[in-house]
Amino acid sequence: MSEENVFAINQPENVHCMVYSYQWGRANLVIRLKRQNSAEVQYIRFSGVEYFAGPMKWDNAAFDLRSAEECLSLLRDAGRANEHMTIEHVEQLQLRLLTVTLPNTLVCIVAKQYSRHSG
Repeated sequence: MSEENVFAINQPENVHCMVYSYQWGRANLVIRLKRQNSAEVQYIRFSGVEYFAGPMKWDNAAFDLRSAEECLSLLRDAGRANEHMTIEHVEQLQLRLLTVTLPNTLVCIVAKQYSRHSG
């Protein structure tokens, strides 16, 4: 079960994404979105970040929400969850896995909350 283009961004392939700020100690991540040939800037703010993997800049803002099972699997692979952690724990902790599929890699973000807003 996955939900595609969670933020309902039109033509997400034409949006440049950049890690704007990442405060590991506070578990906050902000990604800046800028559409090609436009002055408009938007941001996606993630809080309660448990995991981030990806480049610092990329083109494509189609963030997909993945299942709790996929979230748990990624956390285990990354050493952020042990074999005793269950899907129920992931759901209780309100952890969500969002991904962006790029040609050569997958951007992965596990966070408790996220929101999109204009700059």
